[in-house]
Amino acid sequence: MIKNQLRLKNLLCAIVLMASVCASAAYRLPRVAPTSVGIEPRQFELLYDSLLTSDITELHHLMVVVDGKVAGEIHPAPFKAGDRHTLYSVSKTFTAVAVGLAIEDGLLSVEDELVKFFPQYAQYISGVKIKDVLTMRSGFDTKGGMRNSQLDWVDSYLSRPLATTPGTRYSYDSIETYLLSAVVQQVTGKDVLTLLNERVFFPMGIDDVEWEKCPKGIVTAGWGIYMTAEAQAMFGQLLLQKGSWKGQQLVSQEWIEEMMTVRVVRKASNDYGYQIWLCEYPGAWRADGAYGQYIIVVPQKNMVVVLNQCSKSKGWPERSNIWHTVVKNAKGCPIEGEPDELENLAKFEAKASLPLLKGDATNALAKKYNGKEYKLPKNKLGWKSIKFHFEANKFTLDVVDAEDKKSAIAMGYDKWLMSELAGYPHYSISAKGRFTGITGPFTTGACYAWNNDNMLSAKIHYTNWITSLKLDFKFNEKGGLQIEIEENFLKKPFTIDVE
Repeated sequence: MIKNQLRLKNLLCAIVLMASVCASAAYRLPRVAPTSVGIEPRQFELLYDSLLTSDITELHHLMVVVDGKVAGEIHPAPFKAGDRHTLYSVSKTFTAVAVGLAIEDGLLSVEDELVKFFPQYAQYISGVKIKDVLTMRSGFDTKGGMRNSQLDWVDSYLSRPLATTPGTRYSYDSIETYLLSAVVQQVTGKDVLTLLNERVFFPMGIDDVEWEKCPKGIVTAGWGIYMTAEAQAMFGQLLLQKGSWKGQQLVSQEWIEEMMTVRVVRKASNDYGYQIWLCEYPGAWRADGAYGQYIIVVPQKNMVVVLNQCSKSKGWPERSNIWHTVVKNAKGCPIEGEPDELENLAKFEAKASLPLLKGDATNALAKKYNGKEYKLPKNKLGWKSIKFHFEANKFTLDVVDAEDKKSAIAMGYDKWLMSELAGYPHYSISAKGRFTGITGPFTTGACYAWNNDNMLSAKIHYTNWITSLKLDFKFNEKGGLQIEIEENFLKKPFTIDVE
């Protein structure tokens, strides 16, 4: 008994020490043992295991905050805690906060009509109010896809007749949020990110957020915010505390409550407020982005959950696992825990890794194709050429992209090797001007293995983005090559044939 108490004391001291070290770094939340906030270590292991073994998702970052303290987090290799991540439509909730700041300053009202800010489009947008845009009920035709083909998104979106009467029909479109960004920039003289930096992020100690911009220099708003899991958790904590941070009211409590009020009744778990979704958990809300990006705020448990991943589901499986483990079973007060359980959980978190490729370290073809370069036909990856380099337990792929930037992507056998890209990662969004506002550098974590049928397989994770690629190189007897590529955000692979 005394021995166990001593081990527990030593482990808790180590956790406290780690928390104090973390707290000295920029914008770090304190770390505590899960038992100190009422969660059994077993519940975290069950949650981690469900995500790491799933064949429909690829876990990048998970963080659970209770009472303002990180009770559990996992960043499986090759991802790291300090990596930033693109968040897709989670960005919309941040934009809604920026709208609230403009309202608080008396520069904007939810009852303002859009024509007030864009009078040149009066014949098309009469009757559309800011509150209609906030709730995706503006009445615009949302099937344009114009961000991929046009440079002036405001003009392209507003210079056409409405499809329905404003305020009557919900129709989700990220360009609606972009319009809010354009309005905020017009009335404040600052883009959305600058406004949030000055009023929210910098006062919280968050200083490395970036956000994509359109070709006209307006923050994309409906997608494109780029930040760490911890910064996301802090933002979730700000929402949980209704705009208050360390005694300072950064965003008005009234506006946070307005955001988290159901405005559009839809199917279960899909009711909508101001750019934020009602969650399955009682009284909980979520910022929700494509491929399973979540900031979940659970007031009843005083909890915030951040999940970054690339999921091929609609989000239900992952959210259900979160609910049935750490949320549902949180006791709300400290509980006793066995030292072995806490120690095992800490080891689990430290050693977690995404699956490495299985196969052989080398193959007779490695010598034949070492130094071989292939010019590629036009392809989705934007790669112009590739070149193979083989060493003991290491494979390096030289890639020249569409901008003639050359990256050497190192891959380990039965381990991840890290590299820095010269250009940009592969991306599911094809909007004009994409990556504008995002500085990089971008990194990869990659591994390889040879299969019995002389096929070389490679797995490349863009570790401070979202994308990963699985590449199968199939060499033929005439020296040609077929590359089968699987993107983690799509279900069907595609091929590149090289003579």
